Amino acid sequence: MPRMRSRSFLKLSALVLAAPLFVAGCATTPRSIEIPRSRIEAALAKRFPYETRFGDILVAKASEPHLTLLPDANRLQVEFALEATDRIVHRAIRGRAVVSFGLRYEPADNTLRLADVRIEAIELQGLPDTWRRQLEPLAARMGEQLLEGAVLHTFRAEDIARANGWRPGALRVTPTGVVVEMLPPA
Repeated sequence: MPRMRSRSFLKLSALVLAAPLFVAGCATTPRSIEIPRSRIEAALAKRFPYETRFGDILVAKASEPHLTLLPDANRLQVEFALEATDRIVHRAIRGRAVVSFGLRYEPADNTLRLADVRIEAIELQGLPDTWRRQLEPLAARMGEQLLEGAVLHTFRAEDIARANGWRPGALRVTPTGVVVEMLPPA
């Protein structure tokens, strides 16, 4: 019987001694950083209002962005107001656009950028159908210009230094923001 107890004690001791090694091995699992919805909204707000010209005829303006997180699709969506003014007759056309996008990490400048921008919907009010068919593609192009490749977040130099060689990996949209998985040094 004493031998049984000593074997059990040895097994338990081995397990207790091995636990720190197991935990140390787990230290290489990815850490993560969450960028909360409020910071994403603040980054987008800096890009609005956005104004662009199409030739000498049309001035278009985007404003009032509203962010929606789409965790199931791993995308974000922004709805914003559109206003286009004809510079000849000075007639204003109003509407809304909905744009969705994914994210990518750009290691050259340590930024998270918008990628795969899709114009989900454009609605221009008070136009004849023939005009709407011509203007909606212009509005779609404006939305893509506004958002494709735009910087959502820049990792500061001190953040990178503090990471001790860890680097961003997978980007995941959650109900509360974006989670950046950090991968250990190669």
